[in-house]
Amino acid sequence: MVTLSPPDMHTVQRAPLLSDLPAKELQKLVDVSSVHDYPRGKLLFLRGEPATNIYLLLDGWVKVYRDTPDGEQTVIGILRTGETVAEAAIFLGQDYPASAEVVSPSRLLEIPADFLLNLLRHDSDVAIKMLGTLSQRMRGLVLHIEQIQARSTPQRLGDFLLGLCGAKEGPAVIDLPYDKSLVAARLGMKPESLSRALAKLRDYGVTTNGHQVELADVSDLKNYCETSA
Repeated sequence: MVTLSPPDMHTVQRAPLLSDLPAKELQKLVDVSSVHDYPRGKLLFLRGEPATNIYLLLDGWVKVYRDTPDGEQTVIGILRTGETVAEAAIFLGQDYPASAEVVSPSRLLEIPADFLLNLLRHDSDVAIKMLGTLSQRMRGLVLHIEQIQARSTPQRLGDFLLGLCGAKEGPAVIDLPYDKSLVAARLGMKPESLSRALAKLRDYGVTTNGHQVELADVSDLKNYCETSA
């Protein structure tokens, strides 16, 4: 039986997929789950493998992707602390539709799919709320696609940086959580396009130093990103 620290338990309780579970049922779920520390580059699962577990990120980042016929990767999503991986495949009773790889040292709660499904079979209200959570995730993917189509390359990068920034105004320093090549893939651009976008953003107070990005004024970047493409 796994014992979670108070901060980890708080992360689990606030996870969108699990937040509607009654406290007693949530504890049962935690009791049958396990915590794993994974290094960068660890494959959680490959597309086509049986979907037997859901993963909740307690700390770190995970890339969800699909390989293309020409050997490239299409990055579907980059998931962070508090988000879950593979829930859609579990509910559909199918194989994993994509692959998942840890892209920074991470800690994950591994949840047995069968146990979660059994909980939902006995509580239709919670099951319906979880369907709502999945719908929200789908809506986020649609919005991401719309952003790629409607925004310029520098604006997409600016939005990404603002999403990592806790400050609302004034100067800020951001530590990129993973390689710039993966940032480019997440935003639907080539690495060389990312470099050009960073150069363009210098006009709006954005400078880089390795994995650190400095914003002279968060408001300036936000105003630029909110203008029409």
